Amino acid sequence: MSKSPINTIILKVAAPCNLNCTYCYEYNRGDSSWKTKPPSVSLDLCARLGERIRDYCSESGISRFGVNLHGGEPMLAGAKKIANIIDKIRECASPIHVRFGMQTNATLTSPEMVEVLAARGVNVGVSLDGDEFSNRYRVDHNGAASRDRTVAGISLLRSGGIFAGIQAVIDLDSEPEKVLDSIVNFDPPMMELTIPFGNYDNPPQADPKRYTLGDWLVRAFEHWVSTPKLSRIRIRFLQDALESILTEKSTSDWFPSVPPGYLVVATDGSYEGLDTLKVVGADGRILNQNILDSSIAEALNHSSIIARSDSNQLCDECRSCSVVKWCNGGYYPTRFGRGREFDNPSVYCSDLKQFFSRNAKWLVTQAELPDDLRRNISTKLDMLTATF
Repeated sequence: MSKSPINTIILKVAAPCNLNCTYCYEYNRGDSSWKTKPPSVSLDLCARLGERIRDYCSESGISRFGVNLHGGEPMLAGAKKIANIIDKIRECASPIHVRFGMQTNATLTSPEMVEVLAARGVNVGVSLDGDEFSNRYRVDHNGAASRDRTVAGISLLRSGGIFAGIQAVIDLDSEPEKVLDSIVNFDPPMMELTIPFGNYDNPPQADPKRYTLGDWLVRAFEHWVSTPKLSRIRIRFLQDALESILTEKSTSDWFPSVPPGYLVVATDGSYEGLDTLKVVGADGRILNQNILDSSIAEALNHSSIIARSDSNQLCDECRSCSVVKWCNGGYYPTRFGRGREFDNPSVYCSDLKQFFSRNAKWLVTQAELPDDLRRNISTKLDMLTATF
């Protein structure tokens, strides 16, 4: 069994999506595997998933486990089936306590859906990229803007007390301050910033943009720490970077130094690795294992899962870097390409150096920082600054 237990399954409730976001790694970056999957997960498969969770938790000494309902767009399954999915998994996982979350574009939110989710204690995260300009790529299949429908969905979720936060994909033509200010108006419990996905062979940005990722993140960070209404909200990418500098042991996928805390299960029951590896292809994502015939522990021991957080898999350039324990090579899918598979620094390496430099400079000015930690960060900061 894997020495690092997971605590979450990301379950693809529905394969298709009612939106057609132009940047989407699932549908518009060269991967069409979703077309071969059932449009929605079956209740028989959910029963088997519940049994797998029960067995895995019993073997690992875990009493609580999480399932995050994902897609595609999970609400396409409808309120009644969502209710049946949750109830079936909980029934078959008993006596393990299974908590549920959902990630959705919220455009299909209805009072019935909110009632079903609230009754089952499901916390719901919403995908929204900010104001109208930054959200312009989130369109439906007719090319119509989706933001107003998402905002209406958030209102319903808030009324049901199940709104958990917002995930925003960074648009490098947008103004970071406007993006954060537009999102904070929804008073989200947390915010997730997602970098544009891509790698050396499948570049994340085809055309010149107003900002580099490094410039955008630095401006977002400065606005976050200097704006009281923002600084009280956890913005994951920014917060995780600070914690990585302070502890030199990140628990975030963005700066991976520990095995992932989750697995993906597709609508046909296939285990999959990191979902965003769809910008790479099958490498590291298709495990050729299914919950019908393989346990969770067996899937976790797949070489592709282990490689994602193995420091020995980092390229020589990363391992010789003075701040490798801060970024840990960067987001795994962004390392792929140039005929070297994942044996590269992140395609965003220079951006990460710029971003971490700004974070470290801010940290060493904080009066509550212990002196020994301040000296360690300052030393590495000097070494980092000399490299770019």
